[in-house]
Amino acid sequence: MIIILQKGDYIMKKIISLSLLIIISLTLFTGCKDTKTYNVLIKDNNSPYSNFEDNKAKGLEVDLLDAISKEENFTINYVNDSENGNYDSTDSYYQKGIIFTTKADSNINSYEQLLHQKIGVIKDSYGEDFGNQIAPQYNLTVKEYTTEKEMYSDCKNNKIAGFFDDTLSVKSAIKKGEKFKTFDNEEKTDSLSLMVNKGEEKEFVKAFNSGLKKIMSNGEYEKIVNKYI
Repeated sequence: MIIILQKGDYIMKKIISLSLLIIISLTLFTGCKDTKTYNVLIKDNNSPYSNFEDNKAKGLEVDLLDAISKEENFTINYVNDSENGNYDSTDSYYQKGIIFTTKADSNINSYEQLLHQKIGVIKDSYGEDFGNQIAPQYNLTVKEYTTEKEMYSDCKNNKIAGFFDDTLSVKSAIKKGEKFKTFDNEEKTDSLSLMVNKGEEKEFVKAFNSGLKKIMSNGEYEKIVNKYI
């Protein structure tokens, strides 16, 4: 049995990429009440979605799964790993997107102001696809990067007018102190879902969907997402 929490990887979007995998379910007995425990394999270095810091699992996906497990009375053991396969999906728990980002003091507030400018994108990402899509319309030069660090640096040093990147990554970076800004131009990409081996673990899917609805209605979901944006 393998259960997987998926992130559509913005770098490897053309390959199925999975970030949280639940591989073993155990039943623990605490008094008269049964508590099921799931071992979850986390795709590391996937911040702000999932990551290990000081041997502790962190990230949006981890926070959401922790909150849902409390609502539905199961526990989680996080392990550093990843895998992929053929799955059924739960309800979507997050809508990803890409957004254009510039220096905080830039006067760019629309695509029209990018006319004849150079912009940055991460290679093999949705940002690259969209940047190349609008390049002819605005006569853009699109520069590819392999890391956000290099792309951020070039933007700060005025080597590019700005860049397209994962919305949550950008807003998380801004919250941590990066001097960037965005405008209301998010382009939607992946809807993230929990994945399970086809035909297996119907009980877990039901519990996840139920818990997700509860944390969305009681305000916990919004609180978790706002930690990152």
